[in-house]
Amino acid sequence: MTRKASWFRILAAAAFLALAAGAAEAAPTKLYLATSQPGGGTFEIGTAFGKVITDNSGGKLEVSPSLTGGSTANIRVLEKKDKDQPFRMGMTTSPAVAWGQNAKPPFKEKQNILVLSSLYPQSVVYATFKDSGIKAWKDLPGRRLAVGGRGGSIYIVTQNALRYSGIFDKVKKELFTNPQIVAGIQDKRLDAGMFFLTAYVPAPAFMELARTQMGKLHFFGPDQATLKQLEDKDPGVVADTVPVGSIPGIDYPVTSWGQMWTLIASDKMSNDTAYLVVKLMLDNWQQIEKYHPSGKHINPTNAVRGIKGLKLHPGAVRYFKEKGMIK
Repeated sequence: MTRKASWFRILAAAAFLALAAGAAEAAPTKLYLATSQPGGGTFEIGTAFGKVITDNSGGKLEVSPSLTGGSTANIRVLEKKDKDQPFRMGMTTSPAVAWGQNAKPPFKEKQNILVLSSLYPQSVVYATFKDSGIKAWKDLPGRRLAVGGRGGSIYIVTQNALRYSGIFDKVKKELFTNPQIVAGIQDKRLDAGMFFLTAYVPAPAFMELARTQMGKLHFFGPDQATLKQLEDKDPGVVADTVPVGSIPGIDYPVTSWGQMWTLIASDKMSNDTAYLVVKLMLDNWQQIEKYHPSGKHINPTNAVRGIKGLKLHPGAVRYFKEKGMIK
């Protein structure tokens, strides 16, 4: 081989390595987003804001939503050591964040999670048939109530509400998924079950229940004394009133409780990545509604709502301070 040919080979190899390095550098950081159970709408909303983050990142980030067990399950997901998914974000509720960060049940140890941003409000009411004999919270003793699905936070808050009102041991509690609750109410295998709304719009499975059983259902929430205890004892839980017109066929407001869905990340996520996620989502928040109607609630006004006392990711803090949202 001549010296000239040898130099050509060296130059070609160098060019190949440079191209490979450039391609590796240009590859987006993949962020796997844990959402929730089917039928709740969380996956669809996560897909919406995940697309906005991805599309506006200039190829730097790629958000991939996936179905999971729900809010408390998502906190545990972030603790898993998975070489194929080095970072994970999760959608969870503000009460669940408080439980995880402070080693409160259902968590036995402190979880290494940090808040990136609040997302949108979730309101929880309870549904029964008008002929069930259940008119209010006090009528639940002796009845079969679906408190929610294991892995979320609704089932925990609902059981706390039963404890605070002194009827926990008098109610038959069922851990059902969203589709199971809908089927159980329709078939009257359940006396009542939780029913939730995202930004005052019923989650898909429950919207279907409300429409198919229009005029036959009654909605209620815990009594005022119980709601007061929930607010005092469960961080992130607030008394909430679902406005008239939110649930198909219902011409009265329903007073119950609510919580904020929150975007969290592992404390191992870099400050720059966390900053970029929050910036891309909130700087472009008006685009989210194009993909899901609840996207209008994922905005700078709601971003710091319901997270008082929770630990924020330093990258998120940087963005909030830049925008004057926190001091």
